[in-house]
Amino acid sequence: MTLIESPTSDKAANDHLIEIVRDRFETLGATVEIDTQSEFGDHLVARWPGEGKPGLVIGHIDTVWPIGTLVDMPYREENGNIYGPGVLDMKAGISATITALDMLRDTCNWPERALTVLINSDEEVGSPSSRSLVETEAGKSAYTIVMEPGMGIALKTARKGLGEFRLRIEGRASHAGAFPEDGISAIEEMAHQILHIQALKDWDLGTTINVGLIDGGSARNTIPAEANAVIDVRVTSADEGHRVTNALHNINPINPETSLEMTGALHRPPMEREGPVAELFSRVQSIGAELGLELSESSTGGGSDANLTAALGIPTVDGMGAVGEHPHADGEYLVVSELPKRAELLAHCLRNL
Repeated sequence: MTLIESPTSDKAANDHLIEIVRDRFETLGATVEIDTQSEFGDHLVARWPGEGKPGLVIGHIDTVWPIGTLVDMPYREENGNIYGPGVLDMKAGISATITALDMLRDTCNWPERALTVLINSDEEVGSPSSRSLVETEAGKSAYTIVMEPGMGIALKTARKGLGEFRLRIEGRASHAGAFPEDGISAIEEMAHQILHIQALKDWDLGTTINVGLIDGGSARNTIPAEANAVIDVRVTSADEGHRVTNALHNINPINPETSLEMTGALHRPPMEREGPVAELFSRVQSIGAELGLELSESSTGGGSDANLTAALGIPTVDGMGAVGEHPHADGEYLVVSELPKRAELLAHCLRNL
């Protein structure tokens, strides 16, 4: 799969991979539905009949790497690791899922519980076109396993909620040399607001705020009439999400002659380690122990579709995919010896949960 590059923006590449996965699932007896998209790659839902609410496995085939990355960052196996763009996040998670299903079929241990596998093509940009599909399938399921890479060998039981906000400030243009008193600097106002916005962070609670992009003005000798900022917000709890969102949408100008417009929201709620998540991890940990695996848990500031399913109260465990390092970075790799263990763990979870 890694040899088929599939950046989120390339619909044709993602559709090609979806068809490959579709063929594999149909060979395993699934009824496959394709959720056709116009902007992003298509999404796939594979279903196997069985008793009760289905178990749900979620993965994505899109990556952050542009077409042509393989030239400078080729797929290769070296010293027990496999390198390549998207190999860890998360082509290997899809491969492990297929392998686990093969194992269940070949050993005649297919689960009695119904099973659904959802593969989407826009996770790396926040699942804008697949969110409703993810939430709908999760709402019908007994539990959710997300095949994102682990944190080392640890599974993920908590993820920060993510938000993107945009601030636009309007002032009034004027000649900076001849008539500076007639102008109202939007950039000056933005400087005040950035300090206020950054102060909303709370290290103790894990809340981070980052004004990551700013622009404004039109010329060196013109009082800037407009300034813009893009703000990244990450929170560990829903309460913190509400606090920061309310604060951002209720900021007031320092200079009353400027006007402020704040837009945006949390697009992924936090995955909090509570009730259903903790209980499912405990069960998965016990299953792992039966296989000789000592499973630990971790949290991360990044988001995934696990944020969406956990926020619905669905028991969710994340990070069941490959073990490796450097997702989204040069040198991305997975540890070959760990991948069969992950596939075996998934197979036993599907059989026993």
